[in-house]
Amino acid sequence: MKQQLFTSLLVATLLSMAPLAELRAQEISATAARAQSLYFAGNAAELAKLTASTAAWGKSQNPRELYAHAYLQFRVLQLAIGGKREDDAEKAGDACIGALDAAVKRDPKFAEAFALQSACYGYLANLGGMGAIRNGSRSGKSMEAALALDARSPRILLVDGFGVYFRPKFVGGDKGKGCTRFREAAAGFDAAGAAGVPGQGGIDWGAAEAHYWAGRCARDAGDPATARKFFERALVIAPDFLAASKALGR
Repeated sequence: MKQQLFTSLLVATLLSMAPLAELRAQEISATAARAQSLYFAGNAAELAKLTASTAAWGKSQNPRELYAHAYLQFRVLQLAIGGKREDDAEKAGDACIGALDAAVKRDPKFAEAFALQSACYGYLANLGGMGAIRNGSRSGKSMEAALALDARSPRILLVDGFGVYFRPKFVGGDKGKGCTRFREAAAGFDAAGAAGVPGQGGIDWGAAEAHYWAGRCARDAGDPATARKFFERALVIAPDFLAASKALGR
């Protein structure tokens, strides 16, 4: 009888928690979508405010919340590097990496967390300085872990493409291979269709960038028609993507 009562109470508790978990997942998705929009629009000030509002996620025990917090920091990192604000970039990069360290400790099979960590290490490596070699090496190790867990995720292929494309030749950089990864990622995102690719972290990101960079590669290869198709596809996915808009001369 006691066992039955305990089981009933446990089931009731889990059922009551389900709507809360769903609401939190929706909140994470909406916040990440807003962050991506601000990043594409180049709005660093509003992105910083949004990221500050997720500070509690950076101390969470939930791998998804940690990943979401890291994702916002990643977007801050990108804009900070673009704006040559190195102190802001280092702060955001460290926060991204720290949150993802915690996430993969709680979920060692969180492939996309390893990939995002690789991206943050890679951006920090691009800052140069004494930590460039160390960050570059760590970026590679995080990507190895991601690919070992899921070599088909378009988001992981995209991040791998960034690493290979921007890495110096003397440490394995290969723009041609990077371009191949961008095309593979774009194809993978397209295969998902209207459903999108939320991934393990519950955040759908990367599709517009995969097409944009595939377009950059096509343009550099002397194929403007194909490049235009990729840029147009990027804008369909993310209408506020300024870089894609500029690539089309708009």
